[in-house]
Amino acid sequence: MKKLVLAILFVAFIVPIQAQSKKELKMEKEAQEYAEIKILINSGIYIFESDWATTQKGNRINLISNPNFLKMDHKNAIVDMPYFGISQSPSVSFSGSGGIEFDSVIKDLKVDFNDKKQKVIIKFSAQNKTENFNVTLAVFRSGNANLNIISNSRNSISYDGKVSEIKDEK
Repeated sequence: MKKLVLAILFVAFIVPIQAQSKKELKMEKEAQEYAEIKILINSGIYIFESDWATTQKGNRINLISNPNFLKMDHKNAIVDMPYFGISQSPSVSFSGSGGIEFDSVIKDLKVDFNDKKQKVIIKFSAQNKTENFNVTLAVFRSGNANLNIISNSRNSISYDGKVSEIKDEK
């Protein structure tokens, strides 16, 4: 009977303590990941690379073997993303690839840190020779991100991928 009482006490008190410490460890890890993302975004120098594109009609396209990026360097953005959608202005001449491309000084940069949801929202405007773009990048604590690009000449498109620091290209 004494062994049964000890077993019940063990299950009642020790197991919840271990579960609580696992939960605490997970929360600490998530907080650390978010802190690292905040530091990266505050540095102003990072890259978004996409694995998936989603058209305005909801079609998802795998981009894993298709090089693409949004590079942020303080107040400049370089974008080279494939585009799958409909042009709203046939007179606009798109780049040779048909993708969304610009190397521009950004305007109206707004960075919002949502500590409760552990998410960062970056918004800005940019342009190339023929188009104006409104860009929204939502970055989550793990580095996963969603990029939404709205153009004055094409349907909007979104991309799912990851934000990371820019590696030295040597």
